[in-house]
Order: sequence, then structure tokens, then C-alpha cells
Amino acid sequence: MPRTFETFAKNSPTPLTILDKAGKVLYANNAFCTLFPPDAPFPEGRLVTSLSFPKSFMFSLAAGLEHITRSDQEYQFNSNEAEGNEDERLTCRLIPADDGRIIIEVLQRTETARLEKALRDEKVLRHQSDMLRERGRKLFFDVIDEMPMFVYMQRRDYSVAYANKKTRAFYGENKGRKCFKMFGGRNDPCPHCPTFRVFNTGEPVDWQFTDDDGRTFHIYDYPFEDENGEPLVMEMGVDITELKRVEHELFQAQKMRAIGVLAGGIAHDLNNNLVPIIFNTDYALGKATGTDMEPPLSEALRAAYKAAELVEQVLEYSRQQEVSRAPLHLTPLAKENLGLLQASLPDHISLKTDYTAHQDCILANPSQIQQILLNLCRNSVQAMPNGGTLSVSISNLHLESQKDAPHTELGLGDHVVMTISDTGHGIEPGTIERIFEPFYTSKKKSGGTGMGLAVVHAIASCNGGSIHVDSTTGKGTTFTVYLPNTTPEVKSLSKEITPISRSTGRLLLVDDDAGTLQAMQRVLRDAGYEVFTADNGSEGLKEYFRAKGHFDLVLTDQYMPSMTGMDMATRILKHNPDSKVVICTGHVEPRLESQAAEAGVAGFVMKPMSPRILVENVNKYCA
Repeated sequence: MPRTFETFAKNSPTPLTILDKAGKVLYANNAFCTLFPPDAPFPEGRLVTSLSFPKSFMFSLAAGLEHITRSDQEYQFNSNEAEGNEDERLTCRLIPADDGRIIIEVLQRTETARLEKALRDEKVLRHQSDMLRERGRKLFFDVIDEMPMFVYMQRRDYSVAYANKKTRAFYGENKGRKCFKMFGGRNDPCPHCPTFRVFNTGEPVDWQFTDDDGRTFHIYDYPFEDENGEPLVMEMGVDITELKRVEHELFQAQKMRAIGVLAGGIAHDLNNNLVPIIFNTDYALGKATGTDMEPPLSEALRAAYKAAELVEQVLEYSRQQEVSRAPLHLTPLAKENLGLLQASLPDHISLKTDYTAHQDCILANPSQIQQILLNLCRNSVQAMPNGGTLSVSISNLHLESQKDAPHTELGLGDHVVMTISDTGHGIEPGTIERIFEPFYTSKKKSGGTGMGLAVVHAIASCNGGSIHVDSTTGKGTTFTVYLPNTTPEVKSLSKEITPISRSTGRLLLVDDDAGTLQAMQRVLRDAGYEVFTADNGSEGLKEYFRAKGHFDLVLTDQYMPSMTGMDMATRILKHNPDSKVVICTGHVEPRLESQAAEAGVAGFVMKPMSPRILVENVNKYCA
């Protein structure tokens, strides 16, 4: 027998002996020798049948040896209880070895009972341990199953070993499915999969993943093992879709705010340049009627007015939070503007309206709401070059719970909902997120400026509302504008005052731009006014006091060196509160508007304007 067995047997408390095929004792350990009287010789070399054991034991032993010789299978028996105390009864096991030898293990009753009890205790402990392990495993997976994030476990062969309730709700059952099929809808593994770095390095990783439905998750991968010790990767995904949306909207808001600040800063210079272009072109056009110069001058004037309109749109965005607002009924405004629009629609486009709002009052500026309606309707008409249906509806929405909101950022309470739909070509999925960006347009070839929808978005936001778009390529687009309800204002009837038109009077015109000053002077002189000019605020103040204030109207630019138009107006009105001063500028900041009202300035005329608008405004203020 191997030396290791003899070492084990020598120190074992269980009596052990080794026999050859003839039953001769080849080896007996110390515990086996203690079964005999102290003066008995060591049994090695003797036949086992000659040892001092009870007769019944010897008889059973002989039967066991014969059984092993015949069948080569283990044999066990107990000694006869009648021959001795039951507590000292012997149990014997005969175990055949691979080399033909036989191992005999002799246990006394007490030892047998001890081993049996130990075996039973071991089974009980193993059962309890298995129960605790199973209970812990069940508790672990019960907790994981109810977590609000998606959790799944992946094997090296790409199979999904486990998916919790959130994961199954997103992507269906996981049984028999591969990860790349389940999450990515692919037929082959994803290239550069971060998850497999965990298998290779044993270190956790984190990354981001966007699925086919546009949901974005931040993924955390950790090394894990199954119950058999096989390596797994446990993956936890936190849904950050809403966070990404808010992040995008914040970025959009910051970008648009920056453009608004930029617009306000450059509007004055742009409009100052446009005034002489428009006025001089209009003047030249009046002299060139019926000549070859009329068409190019007309084209130049149209381009100048289009540039002025673009500047106005940018300014509308930059000052959109500062316009005056009052309670406004949306349905009558929509009916009036859509009635005018219908007359200009092409024959192949039909208009459908639906006014179901029983509460249609909002707090807004009428021109801004008109701009939203007409801008969206024009876009819809342009999206249907081959004909279709333009649908406009005004309805109500009452929100008592955020969970019922069609959009997460929509506030609770009552809303007026304006919906503009078309059956046109739709918006490409890759561009729909950018349509509200300033200067982004898909209609550059047809003259689009990219400010229309940016202004619409800004107006809706500054009125406490929101705008959302749904579009399907080839089927059409729907814009939905949500505006909060307000209480209608009861207005007293007042008689309208019609401005008295006049074409005579003394005017003081102050502007630091020579081209603008000359162009406006010529138009007002042609209209019949006596016009005095100054090229800055200080000179304007001197001219005013030189004439002892005998001017029907002082028309001044705002942004001039050394002295602004507001400073000049303040000094004039402090000297003579009855003087009429009008500020003509390309941009009115909120602070300027409040200062002008406090000082007693009569009003503002916005640059650029047409010659006719300038004369009409001067007539109004001189009345």
C-alpha cells in the first residue's frame, strides 16, 4: 500500500488492518492492536482467522472474505449482541483495494454511534447551510428584481444569464437570448464591447449606451460568479434619458440666450445701415419709375426689407421676455388670421379648423401669438408642395397630476392647446432635434433664414408655455403649443382716437450716422416738414436751446458718442416737460424702456422702417 495510507492509518483512532488475498495480516495500526490483550503478540504475519475475536465475529469475517474474493465488493457486518455488552458490539467493514488486498476497518458500537451521529449532524448542517444559501440567494435576486434600474448578468458566450424586472420590461424575456440580440437587435456581437473588458481584466468599467428606442443608460459593469463559480458580468444601467433631454434643453437655452445677447448688441448698427439703404433706394425708385432702373432698384429694395425682417426676427428673440402682455382670447385671433390666410392658400391645399376650447384666454402679446400661428402655418404649407391638408385646432388641457402630462416639463393646471398639423413630407429624424436652433434651416435654397421656429420656441417659452413637434417622414408633422390659461380681463369701452395727419411743423433730427441722418431728413422734408439736424447728442442739445425749444418734435437716435439720446431727452424734458421727444433706435432694452417712461419720452420708433412708416409716426407724434 502507499506510504501515505500507512501514515494516515498509524495515527487514526479507528482500528485498521491490511490483508493479502489469503487473509494474512500485512499491516495493523496501533488502534487495531489495542483490541487484543496487552501481552498478545503483534498480529502482523498471522492469518486473520487466528486472531482473538468472538466466534460470531470470526464467522462473519470469514463470510466477508469469501464475499470479497468472489465479488470484489465492499462488505460490512455487526458482531452478535448476545456475546457481549451492546455498547461494545463491533462493526466491521471489509474494503477491497485496487491491488487485490483487503482493508479491514473495525468500529466499536460507541465509535459507530459517534460517526453515525456526526454524519447525521453533517447532513443537517449541510441542509441548513443549503437552505440559508438558497434563502440568501432568493433575497438577493428579489431585491435586484425590484430595483428601479435595469440589472442583468452576462456569460462569456454572450448569453443573458439573468435579467431583472426592469430589464424585461424594456427588452422582453431573456431566456435563450444573446445580449447583442436582446439589447441591440443585432445578429452578431457588438464591436468593442466594454463588458468584455471586465472578463479580461477582472476590473469594473462604466460607459453609456443608447438603445434603438432612444433611451440612454449609464452602464456599470462588475465581475461576478454564478453558483458554480463560473465567471459572469453583472451589469447595472441607470436611465439617464430625461437627464440627457434636460441637458440638451439647457444647452439649447444657453445657446439661444447667447444669440439673443449678440443680436441686441449688433442690432443698432445693422439697422442704422439699413435705414439709408432703404430710404435712398426708395427715393431713387420714385425718380426711376418707368425707366430701366426701376426693376433693379425694386429688387434691391425688396432685399433690404427682407434683411430688415431678419433683423426684426432676431430682435424679437432677444427682447421676447420684455414685451407687454395682456389677457388675450386665442380663438377670435386665430379665426381672424386663418381667414386671411385661407384666401392666399394654393388651390391644392385645404384648411380644416376645430375650435373646441371653452377657456381660450391667455396672458400674451397679440402680435407674438399671431407670429406663432402664421409661422407654423407657413411652414406646414411649404411642407406640402404637392398638396394636402392644413389642420388647426384650439382646445383645452387640464393637468392635475404630472403623470398625466403629455410632456414632463408641462406645468399643472389649465392650458390652451394650439395644434397645427400637415400631411406633408415630414421632418427627417436626424434634424428634428435642431429645428428650434437659431439660423438652422433646411430651406436655404428657398430663402429660409432659420429664425422662424427659433422665435416661435422663444415666444412660447417666455409666455410660460412650451412647443413640441411630432413628425413621421412621408406622413406629416404636428406642432403642439401649450399656453397657460388666465382670467379674462373686463375692459371698459373707450372711444378710439384717430391721429390727425399733418405735413407741416418744425423737427429736430439727431443721429450720429451721416447716411441715416441725410436719408431721414430728405424724406421728412419731402413730406413737408422743416427739418433741423445734429450729428450727436451734445450738438442736438445746443440746437434745441438755440431755437429756444420751438420744435414740434425731437427725433433722436439712442446710441451716440459723448451723449446718448436718452441723456439728451432727459435734459430737454427737465427744462420743458411739454416738449415731445421720440427715440428712434434699432433696439430697445428693458432698462431704456423704463427710463424713457420715467423721463416722459413720448415713445419709440423702431429702425429700420420704410419712408412711409417714418412719416406716419412723425405725423402721429406731432398731432
